[in-house]
Amino acid sequence: MKNIFSKIKWFILEEWKLYVLMLFLLLSISLISLLPARVLGNAIDTIVSGGLSSSTLLMLTGSLILLPVGRYLLSMVYNYLMNYEGQKLAFKLRKKYLDHLFKMDSKFYETYKKGDLISRVTNDLESITTAATGLLEGIIYNFGVIIIAIVIMGITISWELTAVSLTIMPIGLTILNIIRHNKRKYTKIHREIYAEMTEKVLESVEGMKVIRAYVQEEEDLIKQYEAIDKDIDSWRYIVRFENWFNPLFEIIYGLAYILAFGYGTYLIINQAITVGDLVTFVTYIGLLFMPIISISTIFTQLNNATISVNRYDEIMQAIAEVHDENDSLPIIKFNRIDFNNVTFKYPFDKQPVIKNIDFSIINGQTIGVVGPTGAGKSTLIRQLLREFNVTSGNIFIDGVSIEEYKINDVRDLVGYVPQEHMLFKKTVDENILIGNPRARLQDLDKAVKTADFEKDVIYLTEGIHTMVGEAGSTLSGGQKQRLSIARALIKDPQILILDDSLSAVDANTEENIISHLKETRQGKTNIIIAHRFSAIQDADQILVLEKGIITQRGTHSELLKQEGWYKQQYIQQITMK
Repeated sequence: MKNIFSKIKWFILEEWKLYVLMLFLLLSISLISLLPARVLGNAIDTIVSGGLSSSTLLMLTGSLILLPVGRYLLSMVYNYLMNYEGQKLAFKLRKKYLDHLFKMDSKFYETYKKGDLISRVTNDLESITTAATGLLEGIIYNFGVIIIAIVIMGITISWELTAVSLTIMPIGLTILNIIRHNKRKYTKIHREIYAEMTEKVLESVEGMKVIRAYVQEEEDLIKQYEAIDKDIDSWRYIVRFENWFNPLFEIIYGLAYILAFGYGTYLIINQAITVGDLVTFVTYIGLLFMPIISISTIFTQLNNATISVNRYDEIMQAIAEVHDENDSLPIIKFNRIDFNNVTFKYPFDKQPVIKNIDFSIINGQTIGVVGPTGAGKSTLIRQLLREFNVTSGNIFIDGVSIEEYKINDVRDLVGYVPQEHMLFKKTVDENILIGNPRARLQDLDKAVKTADFEKDVIYLTEGIHTMVGEAGSTLSGGQKQRLSIARALIKDPQILILDDSLSAVDANTEENIISHLKETRQGKTNIIIAHRFSAIQDADQILVLEKGIITQRGTHSELLKQEGWYKQQYIQQITMK
Protein backbone atom coordinates (compact mmCIF):
# COMPACT_ATOMS: atom_id res chain seq x y z
CA MET A 1 0.00 0.00 0.00
CA LYS A 2 2.91 2.33 0.75
CA ASN A 3 4.18 1.85 -2.81
CA ILE A 4 0.78 2.74 -4.27
CA PHE A 5 0.29 5.96 -2.37
CA SER A 6 3.90 7.04 -2.93
CA LYS A 7 3.15 6.98 -6.67
CA ILE A 8 -0.04 9.04 -6.41
CA LYS A 9 1.09 11.25 -3.52
CA TRP A 10 1.32 14.20 -5.93
CA PHE A 11 -2.42 13.91 -6.65
CA ILE A 12 -3.39 13.59 -2.98
CA LEU A 13 -1.33 16.70 -2.20
CA GLU A 14 -3.02 18.58 -5.05
CA GLU A 15 -6.48 17.54 -3.85
CA TRP A 16 -5.78 17.49 -0.10
CA LYS A 17 -8.76 19.66 0.80
CA LEU A 18 -11.25 17.28 -0.81
CA TYR A 19 -9.42 14.28 0.65
CA VAL A 20 -9.71 15.80 4.15
CA LEU A 21 -13.41 16.41 3.54
CA MET A 22 -13.89 12.81 2.33
CA LEU A 23 -11.98 11.57 5.38
CA PHE A 24 -14.31 13.55 7.68
CA LEU A 25 -17.37 12.22 5.83
CA LEU A 26 -16.17 8.62 6.10
CA LEU A 27 -15.49 8.89 9.81
CA SER A 28 -18.90 10.48 10.31
CA ILE A 29 -20.59 7.71 8.30
CA SER A 30 -18.68 5.09 10.31
CA LEU A 31 -19.87 6.60 13.58
CA ILE A 32 -23.48 6.99 12.43
CA SER A 33 -23.49 3.37 11.25
CA LEU A 34 -22.91 2.23 14.82
CA LEU A 35 -25.34 4.49 16.65
CA PRO A 36 -28.60 2.61 15.77
CA ALA A 37 -27.28 -0.45 17.64
CA ARG A 38 -26.72 1.69 20.75
CA VAL A 39 -30.23 3.18 20.43
CA LEU A 40 -31.69 -0.32 20.05
CA GLY A 41 -29.89 -1.56 23.17
CA ASN A 42 -31.13 1.41 25.20
CA ALA A 43 -34.67 0.78 23.94
CA ILE A 44 -34.52 -2.87 25.11
CA ASP A 45 -33.23 -1.89 28.55
CA THR A 46 -35.90 0.83 28.79
CA ILE A 47 -38.64 -1.66 27.94
CA VAL A 48 -37.26 -4.32 30.35
CA SER A 49 -37.03 -1.77 33.18
CA GLY A 50 -40.59 -0.54 32.52
CA GLY A 51 -39.50 3.03 31.91
CA LEU A 52 -40.98 3.36 28.40
CA SER A 53 -43.13 6.48 27.95
CA SER A 54 -44.63 8.27 24.96
CA SER A 55 -41.86 10.90 24.98
CA THR A 56 -39.15 8.22 25.29
CA LEU A 57 -40.75 6.21 22.49
CA LEU A 58 -40.90 9.30 20.26
CA MET A 59 -37.25 10.09 20.92
CA LEU A 60 -36.12 6.52 20.23
CA THR A 61 -38.23 6.30 17.07
CA GLY A 62 -36.99 9.69 15.85
CA SER A 63 -33.39 8.63 16.42
CA LEU A 64 -33.85 5.41 14.46
CA ILE A 65 -35.31 7.44 11.54
CA LEU A 66 -32.91 10.40 11.54
CA LEU A 67 -29.71 8.36 11.79
CA PRO A 68 -30.23 6.42 8.48
CA VAL A 69 -31.36 9.62 6.72
CA GLY A 70 -28.23 11.45 7.92
CA ARG A 71 -26.06 8.53 6.84
CA TYR A 72 -27.70 8.55 3.40
CA LEU A 73 -27.07 12.27 2.88
CA LEU A 74 -23.44 12.02 3.96
CA SER A 75 -22.93 8.94 1.75
CA MET A 76 -24.44 10.75 -1.24
CA VAL A 77 -22.00 13.67 -0.85
CA TYR A 78 -19.07 11.28 -0.32
CA ASN A 79 -19.88 9.13 -3.36
CA TYR A 80 -20.10 12.22 -5.56
CA LEU A 81 -16.71 13.46 -4.36
CA MET A 82 -15.14 10.00 -4.69
CA ASN A 83 -16.32 9.55 -8.30
CA TYR A 84 -15.28 13.12 -9.13
CA GLU A 85 -11.77 12.56 -7.76
CA GLY A 86 -11.53 9.15 -9.42
CA GLN A 87 -12.36 10.54 -12.86
CA LYS A 88 -10.00 13.47 -12.32
CA LEU A 89 -7.13 11.17 -11.37
CA ALA A 90 -7.85 8.82 -14.29
CA PHE A 91 -7.79 11.78 -16.68
CA LYS A 92 -4.48 13.07 -15.33
CA LEU A 93 -2.82 9.65 -15.29
CA ARG A 94 -4.05 8.87 -18.79
CA LYS A 95 -2.87 12.27 -20.05
CA LYS A 96 0.56 11.77 -18.47
CA TYR A 97 0.76 8.29 -19.97
CA LEU A 98 -0.20 9.39 -23.49
CA ASP A 99 2.06 12.46 -23.32
CA HIS A 100 4.90 10.15 -22.32
CA LEU A 101 4.17 7.75 -25.19
CA PHE A 102 4.45 10.60 -27.71
CA LYS A 103 7.92 11.41 -26.32
CA MET A 104 9.21 7.88 -26.76
CA ASP A 105 11.34 6.81 -29.70
CA SER A 106 10.99 3.91 -32.11
CA LYS A 107 13.09 1.57 -29.98
CA PHE A 108 10.48 1.85 -27.23
CA TYR A 109 7.71 0.77 -29.63
CA GLU A 110 9.78 -2.17 -30.79
CA THR A 111 10.15 -3.23 -27.14
CA TYR A 112 6.48 -2.99 -26.09
CA LYS A 113 3.55 -4.39 -28.05
CA LYS A 114 0.40 -2.40 -28.73
CA GLY A 115 -1.79 -4.76 -26.71
CA ASP A 116 0.52 -4.43 -23.72
CA LEU A 117 0.51 -0.62 -23.88
CA ILE A 118 -3.29 -0.57 -24.16
CA SER A 119 -3.79 -2.93 -21.20
CA ARG A 120 -1.55 -0.72 -19.03
CA VAL A 121 -3.62 2.37 -19.73
CA THR A 122 -6.96 0.55 -19.28
CA ASN A 123 -6.95 -2.31 -16.76
CA ASP A 124 -3.89 -1.18 -14.84
CA LEU A 125 -4.99 2.44 -14.74
CA GLU A 126 -8.41 1.39 -13.43
CA SER A 127 -6.76 -0.52 -10.57
CA ILE A 128 -4.63 2.50 -9.69
CA THR A 129 -7.65 4.81 -9.72
CA THR A 130 -9.53 2.39 -7.47
CA ALA A 131 -6.60 2.39 -5.09
CA ALA A 132 -6.55 6.18 -4.90
CA THR A 133 -10.28 6.60 -4.30
CA GLY A 134 -12.15 3.38 -3.54
CA LEU A 135 -9.49 2.10 -1.17
CA LEU A 136 -9.81 5.28 0.87
CA GLU A 137 -13.37 4.22 1.59
CA GLY A 138 -12.35 0.63 2.13
CA ILE A 139 -9.57 1.47 4.55
CA ILE A 140 -11.03 4.47 6.43
CA TYR A 141 -14.64 3.33 6.54
CA ASN A 142 -14.08 -0.34 7.28
CA PHE A 143 -11.28 0.14 9.76
CA GLY A 144 -13.11 3.19 11.11
CA VAL A 145 -16.20 1.11 11.83
CA ILE A 146 -14.10 -1.62 13.43
CA ILE A 147 -12.06 0.72 15.64
CA ILE A 148 -14.98 2.95 16.66
CA ALA A 149 -17.11 -0.11 17.39
CA ILE A 150 -14.37 -1.66 19.54
CA VAL A 151 -13.96 1.57 21.51
CA ILE A 152 -17.74 1.92 22.04
CA MET A 153 -18.05 -1.75 22.96
CA GLY A 154 -15.22 -1.49 25.47
CA ILE A 155 -16.23 1.80 27.07
CA THR A 156 -20.02 1.48 27.13
CA ILE A 157 -20.42 -2.27 27.60
CA SER A 158 -17.40 -4.31 28.74
CA TRP A 159 -13.68 -4.32 27.96
CA GLU A 160 -13.49 -7.92 29.06
CA LEU A 161 -16.21 -9.03 26.65
CA THR A 162 -14.61 -6.98 23.86
CA ALA A 163 -11.17 -8.48 24.50
CA VAL A 164 -12.49 -12.06 24.64
CA SER A 165 -14.65 -11.71 21.52
CA LEU A 166 -12.34 -9.74 19.24
CA THR A 167 -8.86 -11.06 20.06
CA ILE A 168 -9.26 -13.58 17.24
CA MET A 169 -9.64 -10.77 14.65
CA PRO A 170 -6.14 -9.15 14.56
CA ILE A 171 -4.52 -12.60 14.73
CA GLY A 172 -6.62 -13.91 11.86
CA LEU A 173 -6.20 -10.77 9.74
CA THR A 174 -2.42 -10.89 10.15
CA ILE A 175 -2.28 -14.49 9.00
CA LEU A 176 -4.54 -13.78 6.03
CA ASN A 177 -2.50 -10.74 5.08
CA ILE A 178 0.58 -12.96 4.86
CA ILE A 179 -1.26 -15.52 2.73
CA ARG A 180 -2.49 -12.95 0.21
CA HIS A 181 1.07 -12.06 -0.83
CA ASN A 182 1.28 -15.43 -2.58
CA LYS A 183 -1.38 -14.27 -4.99
CA ARG A 184 0.59 -11.28 -6.28
CA LYS A 185 2.91 -13.19 -8.60
CA TYR A 186 -0.02 -14.99 -10.24
CA THR A 187 -1.86 -11.71 -10.78
CA LYS A 188 1.25 -10.30 -12.51
CA ILE A 189 1.39 -13.33 -14.81
CA HIS A 190 -2.30 -12.91 -15.60
CA ARG A 191 -1.78 -9.26 -16.57
CA GLU A 192 0.97 -10.27 -19.00
CA ILE A 193 -1.19 -13.01 -20.54
CA TYR A 194 -4.10 -10.56 -20.83
CA ALA A 195 -1.83 -8.15 -22.72
CA GLU A 196 -0.88 -10.96 -25.14
CA MET A 197 -4.55 -11.74 -25.72
CA THR A 198 -5.29 -8.05 -26.41
CA GLU A 199 -2.41 -7.96 -28.90
CA LYS A 200 -3.77 -11.02 -30.73
CA VAL A 201 -7.28 -9.54 -30.97
CA LEU A 202 -5.86 -6.26 -32.33
CA GLU A 203 -3.77 -8.14 -34.86
CA SER A 204 -6.79 -10.09 -36.08
CA VAL A 205 -8.96 -6.98 -36.39
CA GLU A 206 -6.28 -5.02 -38.25
CA GLY A 207 -5.43 -7.94 -40.53
CA MET A 208 -8.99 -9.06 -41.26
CA LYS A 209 -8.74 -8.35 -45.02
CA VAL A 210 -5.63 -10.48 -45.39
CA ILE A 211 -7.10 -13.24 -43.23
CA ARG A 212 -10.22 -13.38 -45.42
CA ALA A 213 -8.23 -13.15 -48.64
CA TYR A 214 -6.32 -16.30 -47.72
CA VAL A 215 -9.36 -18.03 -46.17
CA GLN A 216 -7.64 -18.20 -42.78
CA GLU A 217 -10.65 -17.23 -40.65
CA GLU A 218 -10.91 -20.63 -38.98
CA GLU A 219 -7.17 -20.85 -38.32
CA ASP A 220 -7.10 -17.32 -36.89
CA LEU A 221 -10.13 -18.02 -34.70
CA ILE A 222 -8.35 -21.08 -33.28
CA LYS A 223 -5.39 -18.88 -32.33
CA GLN A 224 -7.72 -16.32 -30.79
CA TYR A 225 -9.48 -19.03 -28.79
CA GLU A 226 -6.08 -20.31 -27.61
CA ALA A 227 -5.14 -16.82 -26.42
CA ILE A 228 -8.51 -16.40 -24.69
CA ASP A 229 -8.31 -19.85 -23.08
CA LYS A 230 -4.82 -19.07 -21.84
CA ASP A 231 -6.14 -15.87 -20.30
CA ILE A 232 -9.07 -17.72 -18.67
CA ASP A 233 -6.79 -20.46 -17.32
CA SER A 234 -4.50 -17.87 -15.74
CA TRP A 235 -7.53 -16.23 -14.13
CA ARG A 236 -8.91 -19.53 -12.85
CA TYR A 237 -6.04 -19.92 -10.39
CA ILE A 238 -6.77 -16.47 -8.98
CA VAL A 239 -10.48 -17.31 -8.71
CA ARG A 240 -9.69 -20.58 -6.91
CA PHE A 241 -7.41 -18.66 -4.56
CA GLU A 242 -10.19 -16.20 -3.76
CA ASN A 243 -12.76 -19.00 -3.39
CA TRP A 244 -10.90 -20.55 -0.45
CA PHE A 245 -9.26 -17.36 0.80
CA ASN A 246 -12.30 -15.08 1.20
CA PRO A 247 -14.39 -17.50 3.34
CA LEU A 248 -11.61 -17.49 5.93
CA PHE A 249 -12.81 -14.01 6.94
CA GLU A 250 -16.25 -15.49 7.67
CA ILE A 251 -14.61 -18.04 9.95
CA ILE A 252 -12.97 -15.22 11.91
CA TYR A 253 -16.34 -13.50 12.20
CA GLY A 254 -18.09 -16.71 13.26
CA LEU A 255 -15.56 -17.35 16.04
CA ALA A 256 -15.98 -13.81 17.34
CA TYR A 257 -19.78 -14.29 17.33
CA ILE A 258 -19.56 -17.53 19.36
CA LEU A 259 -17.23 -15.98 21.91
CA ALA A 260 -19.51 -12.93 22.27
CA PHE A 261 -22.62 -15.02 22.95
CA GLY A 262 -20.87 -17.41 25.30
CA TYR A 263 -19.00 -14.93 27.47
CA GLY A 264 -21.79 -12.33 27.21
CA THR A 265 -24.30 -14.80 28.66
CA TYR A 266 -21.86 -15.49 31.51
CA LEU A 267 -21.63 -11.73 32.25
CA ILE A 268 -25.44 -11.35 32.26
CA ILE A 269 -25.76 -14.19 34.76
CA ASN A 270 -23.25 -12.39 36.97
CA GLN A 271 -25.11 -9.09 36.40
CA ALA A 272 -22.02 -7.44 34.89
CA ILE A 273 -23.98 -6.32 31.80
CA THR A 274 -27.67 -6.06 30.86
CA VAL A 275 -29.62 -7.92 28.19
CA GLY A 276 -29.74 -4.67 26.17
CA ASP A 277 -25.95 -4.44 26.43
CA LEU A 278 -25.56 -7.97 25.05
CA VAL A 279 -28.02 -7.25 22.21
CA THR A 280 -26.11 -4.05 21.40
CA PHE A 281 -22.78 -5.92 21.61
CA VAL A 282 -23.94 -8.75 19.36
CA THR A 283 -25.39 -6.19 16.94
CA TYR A 284 -21.97 -4.53 16.80
CA ILE A 285 -20.42 -7.91 16.04
CA GLY A 286 -22.93 -8.23 13.21
CA LEU A 287 -22.05 -4.76 11.94
CA LEU A 288 -18.40 -5.77 11.87
CA PHE A 289 -19.14 -8.62 9.46
CA MET A 290 -19.27 -6.48 6.28
CA PRO A 291 -16.14 -4.46 7.12
CA ILE A 292 -14.25 -7.68 7.79
CA ILE A 293 -15.46 -9.21 4.50
CA SER A 294 -14.63 -5.96 2.72
CA ILE A 295 -11.09 -6.16 4.03
CA SER A 296 -10.58 -9.27 1.90
CA THR A 297 -11.64 -7.22 -1.13
CA ILE A 298 -9.27 -4.46 -0.04
CA PHE A 299 -6.39 -6.92 0.05
CA THR A 300 -7.29 -8.11 -3.44
CA GLN A 301 -7.49 -4.53 -4.73
CA LEU A 302 -4.21 -3.66 -3.04
CA ASN A 303 -2.62 -6.69 -4.63
CA ASN A 304 -3.89 -5.74 -8.10
CA ALA A 305 -3.08 -2.08 -7.63
CA THR A 306 0.50 -2.83 -6.54
CA ILE A 307 1.09 -4.80 -9.74
CA SER A 308 -0.66 -2.15 -11.80
CA VAL A 309 1.43 0.65 -10.29
CA ASN A 310 4.60 -1.26 -11.14
CA ARG A 311 3.46 -1.90 -14.72
CA TYR A 312 2.33 1.71 -15.19
CA ASP A 313 5.50 3.01 -13.60
CA GLU A 314 7.65 0.80 -15.84
CA ILE A 315 6.38 2.71 -18.87
CA MET A 316 6.60 6.12 -17.19
CA GLN A 317 10.20 5.45 -16.14
CA ALA A 318 11.27 4.49 -19.66
CA ILE A 319 13.61 7.06 -21.16
CA ALA A 320 13.83 7.69 -24.89
CA GLU A 321 17.33 7.38 -26.29
CA VAL A 322 16.39 10.03 -28.83
CA HIS A 323 15.59 13.12 -26.79
CA ASP A 324 16.21 16.84 -26.53
CA GLU A 325 18.83 18.31 -24.25
CA ASN A 326 18.39 21.53 -22.29
CA ASP A 327 20.61 23.37 -24.75
CA SER A 328 19.20 21.85 -27.96
CA LEU A 329 19.22 24.30 -30.86
CA PRO A 330 16.21 25.49 -32.86
CA ILE A 331 16.16 25.20 -36.65
CA ILE A 332 13.62 26.44 -39.22
CA LYS A 333 15.61 26.10 -42.46
CA PHE A 334 18.85 24.63 -43.77
CA ASN A 335 21.36 25.01 -46.57
CA ARG A 336 23.16 21.68 -46.53
CA ILE A 337 22.87 18.22 -44.98
CA ASP A 338 25.89 15.92 -44.83
CA PHE A 339 25.88 12.19 -44.07
CA ASN A 340 29.37 11.51 -42.70
CA ASN A 341 30.32 7.81 -42.56
CA VAL A 342 26.86 6.91 -41.19
CA THR A 343 26.21 3.34 -40.05
CA PHE A 344 22.94 2.25 -38.52
CA LYS A 345 21.75 -0.99 -36.90
CA TYR A 346 18.25 -1.47 -35.52
CA PRO A 347 18.29 -2.18 -31.76
CA PHE A 348 17.25 -5.82 -32.10
CA ASP A 349 19.17 -6.66 -35.29
CA LYS A 350 22.56 -8.33 -35.40
CA GLN A 351 23.92 -6.60 -38.51
CA PRO A 352 23.83 -2.97 -39.68
CA VAL A 353 21.23 -2.08 -42.31
CA ILE A 354 23.29 0.78 -43.79
CA LYS A 355 27.09 1.04 -43.58
CA ASN A 356 29.59 3.87 -44.03
CA ILE A 357 27.20 6.19 -45.88
CA ASP A 358 28.66 9.45 -47.22
CA PHE A 359 26.68 11.93 -49.30
CA SER A 360 25.36 15.49 -49.19
CA ILE A 361 22.01 17.16 -49.84
CA ILE A 362 22.02 20.77 -50.99
CA ASN A 363 18.85 22.73 -50.28
CA GLY A 364 16.70 22.83 -53.41
CA GLN A 365 17.99 19.57 -54.86
CA THR A 366 15.96 16.53 -55.80
CA ILE A 367 17.62 13.33 -54.66
CA GLY A 368 16.64 9.92 -56.04
CA VAL A 369 17.33 6.74 -54.08
CA VAL A 370 17.08 3.35 -55.79
CA GLY A 371 18.28 -0.16 -55.18
CA PRO A 372 17.14 -3.75 -54.67
CA THR A 373 14.45 -4.62 -52.14
CA GLY A 374 15.88 -4.69 -48.64
CA ALA A 375 18.93 -2.59 -49.55
CA GLY A 376 18.21 -0.10 -46.75
CA LYS A 377 16.75 2.79 -48.77
CA SER A 378 13.98 3.67 -46.32
CA THR A 379 16.30 3.21 -43.34
CA LEU A 380 18.79 5.63 -44.89
CA ILE A 381 16.32 8.44 -45.48
CA ARG A 382 14.43 7.96 -42.22
CA GLN A 383 17.57 9.00 -40.34
CA LEU A 384 16.39 12.54 -41.08
CA LEU A 385 13.31 11.88 -38.89
CA ARG A 386 15.45 11.18 -35.78
CA GLU A 387 13.55 7.99 -34.96
CA PHE A 388 16.82 6.46 -33.73
CA ASN A 389 20.31 7.72 -33.08
CA VAL A 390 22.78 6.52 -35.70
CA THR A 391 25.00 3.65 -34.59
CA SER A 392 28.17 5.38 -35.75
CA GLY A 393 29.14 8.33 -37.87
CA ASN A 394 27.11 11.53 -37.90
CA ILE A 395 24.62 13.63 -39.82
CA PHE A 396 25.34 17.34 -40.01
CA ILE A 397 22.91 20.13 -40.82
CA ASP A 398 24.84 23.23 -41.81
CA GLY A 399 27.89 21.86 -40.03
CA VAL A 400 26.09 21.10 -36.76
CA SER A 401 25.28 17.53 -35.64
CA ILE A 402 21.61 16.67 -36.14
CA GLU A 403 21.56 15.45 -32.50
CA GLU A 404 22.18 19.01 -31.28
CA TYR A 405 18.95 20.33 -32.80
CA LYS A 406 15.49 20.11 -31.25
CA ILE A 407 13.82 16.91 -32.43
CA ASN A 408 10.48 18.51 -33.31
CA ASP A 409 12.23 21.28 -35.26
CA VAL A 410 14.15 18.74 -37.33
CA ARG A 411 11.01 16.73 -38.01
CA ASP A 412 9.14 19.91 -38.86
CA LEU A 413 11.55 20.41 -41.76
CA VAL A 414 10.30 17.15 -43.27
CA GLY A 415 7.10 16.08 -44.94
CA TYR A 416 7.30 12.29 -44.96
CA VAL A 417 5.12 9.95 -47.00
CA PRO A 418 5.85 6.39 -45.82
CA GLN A 419 5.35 3.13 -47.70
CA GLU A 420 2.52 2.16 -45.35
CA HIS A 421 -0.11 4.88 -45.46
CA MET A 422 -1.85 5.50 -42.15
CA LEU A 423 -5.22 7.16 -42.65
CA PHE A 424 -7.70 7.96 -39.91
CA LYS A 425 -11.45 7.57 -39.61
CA LYS A 426 -12.02 11.19 -40.58
CA THR A 427 -13.14 12.98 -43.71
CA VAL A 428 -10.76 13.29 -46.66
CA ASP A 429 -10.02 16.96 -45.96
CA GLU A 430 -9.50 16.28 -42.24
CA ASN A 431 -6.96 13.57 -43.10
CA ILE A 432 -5.08 16.00 -45.34
CA LEU A 433 -5.22 18.86 -42.83
CA ILE A 434 -3.39 16.72 -40.26
CA GLY A 435 -0.29 17.89 -42.17
CA ASN A 436 -1.17 21.53 -41.43
CA PRO A 437 -4.33 22.18 -39.38
CA ARG A 438 -4.03 25.95 -39.99
CA ALA A 439 -3.89 25.66 -43.78
CA ARG A 440 -6.19 27.82 -45.89
CA LEU A 441 -8.76 26.45 -48.33
CA GLN A 442 -6.58 27.39 -51.31
CA ASP A 443 -3.67 25.47 -49.74
CA LEU A 444 -5.92 22.41 -49.43
CA ASP A 445 -6.98 22.69 -53.07
CA LYS A 446 -3.36 23.09 -54.17
CA ALA A 447 -2.24 19.98 -52.21
CA VAL A 448 -5.10 17.92 -53.66
CA LYS A 449 -4.25 19.04 -57.20
CA THR A 450 -0.50 18.48 -56.83
CA ALA A 451 -1.09 14.96 -55.51
CA ASP A 452 -3.37 14.33 -58.54
CA PHE A 453 -6.20 13.45 -56.16
CA GLU A 454 -8.53 16.00 -57.73
CA LYS A 455 -9.88 13.52 -60.27
CA ASP A 456 -10.91 11.12 -57.49
CA VAL A 457 -12.84 13.67 -55.43
CA ILE A 458 -15.72 13.83 -57.93
CA TYR A 459 -16.33 10.10 -57.50
CA LEU A 460 -16.52 10.25 -53.70
CA THR A 461 -20.07 10.32 -52.31
CA GLU A 462 -19.57 13.61 -50.44
CA GLY A 463 -16.55 14.90 -52.29
CA ILE A 464 -13.70 16.20 -50.15
CA HIS A 465 -15.90 15.76 -47.05
CA THR A 466 -16.37 12.01 -47.59
CA MET A 467 -15.63 9.93 -44.50
CA VAL A 468 -12.59 7.67 -44.89
CA GLY A 469 -12.99 4.15 -43.51
CA GLU A 470 -10.77 2.91 -40.69
CA ALA A 471 -7.13 2.81 -41.87
CA GLY A 472 -8.35 3.96 -45.30
CA SER A 473 -10.37 0.79 -45.92
CA THR A 474 -12.80 2.60 -48.26
CA LEU A 475 -10.04 3.83 -50.60
CA SER A 476 -7.89 2.04 -53.15
CA GLY A 477 -4.15 1.67 -52.69
CA GLY A 478 -3.43 4.45 -55.18
CA GLN A 479 -5.95 6.79 -53.56
CA LYS A 480 -4.42 6.20 -50.14
CA GLN A 481 -0.96 6.99 -51.51
CA ARG A 482 -2.09 10.21 -53.15
CA LEU A 483 -4.08 11.33 -50.11
CA SER A 484 -0.93 10.76 -48.00
CA ILE A 485 1.11 12.80 -50.50
CA ALA A 486 -1.44 15.63 -50.26
CA ARG A 487 -1.13 15.52 -46.46
CA ALA A 488 2.65 16.00 -46.72
CA LEU A 489 2.37 18.70 -49.39
CA ILE A 490 -0.06 20.89 -47.44
CA LYS A 491 2.68 21.20 -44.83
CA ASP A 492 4.87 22.83 -47.51
CA PRO A 493 7.97 21.26 -45.93
CA GLN A 494 11.60 22.18 -46.53
CA ILE A 495 12.22 18.50 -47.36
CA LEU A 496 9.63 16.25 -49.02
CA ILE A 497 10.35 12.53 -48.73
CA LEU A 498 8.40 10.12 -50.93
CA ASP A 499 9.29 6.66 -49.63
CA ASP A 500 8.20 4.42 -52.52
CA SER A 501 4.97 6.43 -52.46
CA LEU A 502 4.17 6.10 -56.16
CA SER A 503 4.18 2.30 -56.36
CA ALA A 504 0.37 1.96 -56.42
CA VAL A 505 -0.32 4.55 -59.12
CA ASP A 506 -0.27 4.09 -62.89
CA ALA A 507 2.39 5.63 -65.15
CA ASN A 508 0.20 8.58 -66.21
CA THR A 509 -0.68 9.48 -62.61
CA GLU A 510 2.98 9.20 -61.61
CA GLU A 511 3.93 11.51 -64.46
CA ASN A 512 1.28 14.03 -63.39
CA ILE A 513 2.47 14.02 -59.76
CA ILE A 514 6.14 14.41 -60.71
CA SER A 515 5.23 17.24 -63.11
CA HIS A 516 3.20 19.01 -60.41
CA LEU A 517 6.03 18.62 -57.92
CA LYS A 518 8.48 20.27 -60.33
CA GLU A 519 6.13 23.25 -60.60
CA THR A 520 5.21 23.66 -56.93
CA ARG A 521 8.41 22.51 -55.22
CA GLN A 522 10.95 24.71 -56.97
CA GLY A 523 13.66 25.82 -54.59
CA LYS A 524 12.76 23.09 -52.06
CA THR A 525 14.35 19.73 -51.41
CA ASN A 526 12.77 16.48 -52.58
CA ILE A 527 13.93 12.96 -51.80
CA ILE A 528 12.26 10.24 -53.85
CA ILE A 529 12.70 6.53 -53.17
CA ALA A 530 11.33 4.59 -56.12
CA HIS A 531 11.50 1.34 -58.04
CA ARG A 532 10.41 2.91 -61.34
CA PHE A 533 13.21 5.03 -62.70
CA SER A 534 10.76 7.34 -64.44
CA ALA A 535 10.08 8.94 -61.05
CA ILE A 536 13.72 9.90 -60.39
CA GLN A 537 15.37 10.27 -63.81
CA ASP A 538 15.33 14.09 -63.57
CA ALA A 539 16.85 14.12 -60.06
CA ASP A 540 19.94 16.23 -59.40
CA GLN A 541 21.60 13.24 -57.79
CA ILE A 542 20.68 9.55 -57.76
CA LEU A 543 22.04 7.18 -55.10
CA VAL A 544 22.16 3.45 -55.78
CA LEU A 545 22.05 1.46 -52.56
CA GLU A 546 22.97 -2.23 -52.47
CA LYS A 547 23.24 -4.24 -49.25
CA GLY A 548 23.33 -1.04 -47.22
CA ILE A 549 26.19 0.53 -49.18
CA ILE A 550 26.12 3.27 -51.83
CA THR A 551 27.56 1.54 -54.88
CA GLN A 552 26.78 4.19 -57.49
CA ARG A 553 25.87 7.87 -57.55
CA GLY A 554 25.29 10.50 -60.21
CA THR A 555 22.63 11.84 -62.57
CA HIS A 556 20.45 9.58 -64.72
CA SER A 557 22.60 10.10 -67.79
CA GLU A 558 25.83 9.59 -65.85
CA LEU A 559 24.62 6.31 -64.35
CA LEU A 560 23.57 4.96 -67.72
CA LYS A 561 27.16 5.35 -68.85
CA GLN A 562 28.37 3.15 -66.00
CA GLU A 563 28.18 -0.63 -65.85
CA GLY A 564 26.23 -1.65 -62.78
CA TRP A 565 22.87 -2.26 -61.13
CA TYR A 566 21.28 0.99 -62.33
CA LYS A 567 21.95 0.44 -66.01
CA GLN A 568 20.86 -3.21 -65.83
CA GLN A 569 17.57 -2.36 -64.12
CA TYR A 570 16.87 0.56 -66.45
CA ILE A 571 17.32 -1.66 -69.51
CA GLN A 572 15.07 -4.30 -67.93
CA GLN A 573 12.32 -1.74 -67.22
CA ILE A 574 12.52 -0.36 -70.75
CA THR A 575 12.28 -3.89 -72.18
CA MET A 576 9.21 -4.70 -70.11
CA LYS A 577 7.23 -1.69 -71.37
